[in-house]
Amino acid sequence: MKTENKKVADHLSINEMNSLLKEHRHSYDIYRRLLLIRMVYKGETIYKASDNLNISRKTGERWIKDYNKYGLEGLTSKYSNCGRKSFLTKEQKQVLNDKITGKEENYDLKKVKKLIKDEFDIEYSDKQVWVITRKKLNLNYGKPMLQYNTRPENAEEKLKKKLN
Repeated sequence: MKTENKKVADHLSINEMNSLLKEHRHSYDIYRRLLLIRMVYKGETIYKASDNLNISRKTGERWIKDYNKYGLEGLTSKYSNCGRKSFLTKEQKQVLNDKITGKEENYDLKKVKKLIKDEFDIEYSDKQVWVITRKKLNLNYGKPMLQYNTRPENAEEKLKKKLN
């Protein structure tokens, strides 16, 4: 299976590529892309260079194309736009955050799930409610403290005086 060897743009010289390889030796993705670029730049076919790096020929061609078009910036991964978009808007998440952190009621995940369903008519799984509260809204669990009705108003001050 002989493939046509595509040209690599002269964005970098071999010496610059070697320097970048040393610089990015701990960044696995960029290092592999730079290796492929250097192999093809030195005359290796994309098929052979891709095979040496244990990637598909199509991936190797895409890396070459991105490098030719964007230069060194084309070698970085573009994962910022992955995943399904949230059903809740930013404004709805803010409203949800305000309700959860408000002093009216303590919320657990089941109550938050019901709140989302009642307020916004969106049904989430238990796991997704956990992701929304813990990861997106950056909320954590808190154990409610008991406050006794016999507790004096200035309990903290009295404790500090007693400890000193």
